[in-house]
Amino acid sequence: MVRAARLFYAFWDTGDSTFAREAVSERFTDNTLPKGRPQGLAGLAFASRSFRAAVPDLRCTIEDLLVVGDKITARLTFTGTHRGRFMGRPPTEHRVRFLAIDILRVEDGRIVEDWHLEDNLTLMQQLVAVPEL
Repeated sequence: MVRAARLFYAFWDTGDSTFAREAVSERFTDNTLPKGRPQGLAGLAFASRSFRAAVPDLRCTIEDLLVVGDKITARLTFTGTHRGRFMGRPPTEHRVRFLAIDILRVEDGRIVEDWHLEDNLTLMQQLVAVPEL
C-alpha cells in the first residue's frame, strides 16, 4: 500500500506518468473530480500536464502517510514557481506553496479510489487571483 502511495506521489512530484500507471488500478476513480477533468489515468495525466504548464518546477513532498485498513491518508506540500498561464491568468513568477490532503483506497497493491482536498485559497492568493484577507 505504501509503495502505491509513494509511486502516486512520485508522479505528482515529477509529472512522469510511468509512476501513475504503476500506482493506480485500471478501475481508478477520483471521487472529488474537478469539473471538466476526465476520470481515471487520463484525468491524472491531464491534471498534471495542465498544472505543470503553469508551474513547470512543481514539487510534491509527502509530509505524512497514515495507513488504516485499506486506506492511506497523505498530508502533502506542493511548491513551485508560477511561470505559465493558470485559469486564464498570466504568469506572476511568484513562488507557490500550498497543502493538500488525500485519502487513497488501495486494493491488490494499487490505488482504486482517491478523495482529495487542496488549499486552493492559499494557491490563488499566491497567484494574486484572490486578495489576501
